[in-house]
Amino acid sequence: MKKYIFIISILCLGYYTAFAQKTIKGRVVDSQTQEPLIGATVKIAGTTEGVVTNTKGNFTLEVPQAEVTLEVGYISYESVTVPIRNNTSLNISLKPNNLYLNEVVVTGFANEKRLQEVAGSVGLITEKELQRANTISLQPVLNTIPGVRVDQSNLSDTRISIRGVGVRSAFGNRNLKFYVNDIPLTEADGFTRIEGLDVATLGRVEVIKGPASSIYGFGTGGVLNFQVQKSAYGEQSLSTDALVGDYGLARLSSTYKVGNDKMNIAATYGWQQLDGYRDYSSDVRRFLTTSLQFYPSDQQTVSVFINRTTQLSEIPGFINQQQVEEDRRQADPRNLEQQAARDQTWTRIGVSHDYQFTESFRNVSSLFTSFYELDHPLAFAYLRTGYQSYGGRTRFVFEPNMSRFKTRFTVGGEYLNGISRQLRYVNNEGEEGDIILNADQNNTQYSLFYQSETSLTDQWLLTLGISYNRIEYDVLDYLQPERTDVRTFDPEWTPRAALSYLVSENHALHASVSYGFAPPTVTEARNVDGSLNTALRPETGVNYELNAKGTFLNKRLNYQAAIFRFDVSDELIPQSVEQNVTVYNNAGRTSRNGVELGLSYDWVVEESGFIETIKPFATVAYSDFQFEEYQILNADDEVTADFAGNALTGVMPWVVNVGLDIYTRSGFYFNTTYFYNDEMPMNDANTDFNPAYRLLNVKLGYEKVLAKRVGLNAYVGVDNLLNEKYSSRIALNARSFVPDAPPPYFQPSPETMWYGGVGVKYFLNQM
Repeated sequence: MKKYIFIISILCLGYYTAFAQKTIKGRVVDSQTQEPLIGATVKIAGTTEGVVTNTKGNFTLEVPQAEVTLEVGYISYESVTVPIRNNTSLNISLKPNNLYLNEVVVTGFANEKRLQEVAGSVGLITEKELQRANTISLQPVLNTIPGVRVDQSNLSDTRISIRGVGVRSAFGNRNLKFYVNDIPLTEADGFTRIEGLDVATLGRVEVIKGPASSIYGFGTGGVLNFQVQKSAYGEQSLSTDALVGDYGLARLSSTYKVGNDKMNIAATYGWQQLDGYRDYSSDVRRFLTTSLQFYPSDQQTVSVFINRTTQLSEIPGFINQQQVEEDRRQADPRNLEQQAARDQTWTRIGVSHDYQFTESFRNVSSLFTSFYELDHPLAFAYLRTGYQSYGGRTRFVFEPNMSRFKTRFTVGGEYLNGISRQLRYVNNEGEEGDIILNADQNNTQYSLFYQSETSLTDQWLLTLGISYNRIEYDVLDYLQPERTDVRTFDPEWTPRAALSYLVSENHALHASVSYGFAPPTVTEARNVDGSLNTALRPETGVNYELNAKGTFLNKRLNYQAAIFRFDVSDELIPQSVEQNVTVYNNAGRTSRNGVELGLSYDWVVEESGFIETIKPFATVAYSDFQFEEYQILNADDEVTADFAGNALTGVMPWVVNVGLDIYTRSGFYFNTTYFYNDEMPMNDANTDFNPAYRLLNVKLGYEKVLAKRVGLNAYVGVDNLLNEKYSSRIALNARSFVPDAPPPYFQPSPETMWYGGVGVKYFLNQM
């Protein structure tokens, strides 16, 4: 009898063990933004049992006590499998797969919505799209976004414009706001250099087109939000990547990644060199990029970002048409004589904290500091600059439980202070001569913002936003104290209103109107004698826009279309008054009417076979931009020229891009992009034009995980396969001070450029 009781007890214990349950809790988020993925599926592998995540990305699931595996998926994201052992609290991150991009969650307007639902024009570049080009320049990637323009002929200087805003910047970037991992790259006076970013370590770029001042403060053109790469969930790896190419290109980097329920770490250190296409155009840099994320509880995420980049680049300068025809690879003789170069170092550190206090109340706050050092001989002077900035940004999100007109409220603020020491000397063939400027600058800007999103019905969503902005420049001149001055700009209120209509699950229409402003940088605000021009006013602009987003053919055909009118007043117009001396005046008013269209088709081959996915895409931008009012004044305020009615300088009427991506199950992939760039006026008088040009870029590679421990990515590519002779970077309104010489407009871009690379990744945990 005891024998039978013992057997029955064993059977009952086995039955209980097999069918006993435990509770698993967790959340599913976007790996780059850490924003929740609503409606992600979480199910037990091999069964139909599962749940979907709620509006906070959270889920609760009962699973057997025995070891099981979860399958987690979301449309447009790569699925992951999660083994359940002793872990009962999960933080699962998913990476976009470059398909069905209208379904990807974007954060640009602080509302964490699918791209299709966002009321405004937002361009999205995922990690996979960033890797489809040469990974040393943003130019071939961002130029696929309609309305966005990256001009770069060598790696020493990058100019980005959105819908023509920023194209008049003589160097660097202005009228746009730049962030990396929520840390401002833009200085307190609105000037930005982005060469400190290592393109190969970026994992995502969101581009807001048009004024976004209701959330981000000053900037009429838009906002670029960069995110560096994060580790894949469940990954722990070490990798080494090497790249070589034409014109002395060489790069070597190493990366460590780990991603689990407690942390996500990605750290890259490397070196890169390019001798350059033109004479005297080499570029050498070292970089350290580190992203750390920790999850101390289910409600909290703590993020740390550390970036340090050193860059030493030679500056070949601009040359005229006659010099281009003689030898397009030559440098400006004056730059050679004066050894024009830029030796600069960036250090950026930021910490952010995301806390979900309750289901309806959340705060995201960040603190940051940065340091910048510049040693910069130019053709006309020798500059030394030291810059330090610090600041913070916070936003509170409140979603009360309302039975009607459900509303989400966002309030917050941003503060940025920048202190710089400006030293300028006579340049004696690359050596410092007599000092001609010794000044300190203390620039401060802050903004307070509010935004509400109200669901009027299940189909209608109303968004209202406004911000209050203050900016002050404090200049202390030690050599000429009479030039010491403080410029406090009048406060600016920048409203935005948008109305969205969800036609169906797959189609949405949006209308918006937004106001933005952009103050002159400290450099632009100086008179010829170096004093501050207190009469100079900020540029202001109003953007009216209609756009449509959605999908056809079972979400395979994605589309985005926008039509806009953007009116800019008090536009800052640069005027060359003598060699290497430029002053700015509020002399212009422009109208910008445009149409932008983006199409892509995601063909996922369901059946087993060689090809897995095929993705053709095309983008088109048409720009009818012109000066409504624009007069050139002399020192006596007399009109010397009137360019009203002329086409806007530096803007191409038509830009068309067509591309194709093919990925196979065996690991081979193929990427190609064809760019058409229309002719462009190079001066305000519309008498000189940069000719239209066409570019074809191709990349072929093989990427595969071998033997579950080793990953391989080998590729070869070619930029400008058609060997086009062109110049991307143009000095607008260039003026020659050499008698009878044509203006030096051109920085000739490279001809055909081959490159190849290999990356080897070792997984410390078995994949």
